[in-house]
Amino acid sequence: MGILLGIAIAGRGKLLSQKEVKEQLFESYKESAQALSLIEKELSVEGRSEQMEYWESQLKKEFVQNLTQSLNEITSQFSEEQLIRTELSRPSTRSPIASRTDNPHSRFKLSFEGGFGPMQVTLAELEMRMPQLVLEGLEIQPIHDSSKKGSRLKFEATYLAWHDISETERR
Repeated sequence: MGILLGIAIAGRGKLLSQKEVKEQLFESYKESAQALSLIEKELSVEGRSEQMEYWESQLKKEFVQNLTQSLNEITSQFSEEQLIRTELSRPSTRSPIASRTDNPHSRFKLSFEGGFGPMQVTLAELEMRMPQLVLEGLEIQPIHDSSKKGSRLKFEATYLAWHDISETERR
């Protein structure tokens, strides 16, 4: 009789332990299902899913080629009097944002001369086409040139570009 009681108590303990593990797994499943539901709700907004697919395709493109092509397409809508790109280079300083992470990234500096409106359109369009970009700095200075009518500005924009880490190990 004592052996049976011992087996019953041990079996009950094992069943309670399994029940607790399964309840934790079920809670985890419910949380994941709720998170998935929220994501699906966000993606169901008209055009959101297509936008995410577009951004995914942009992230898979070769970065420098995509940047150059995007800049050429965007700036081609302006005349040289409205906006001209004068420089595309790498800054010599470290990133104040990315230097605190191990995530792969690069930085670049764009310089333009022209009007404020065309510059706004250019930067907004570039950031819309390339979601991995983060504007780190923007300097605007007036250009004093008495031979040209109207005011022109010199713009220097420094960007941080996060690289796709889906194929590399997260750190």
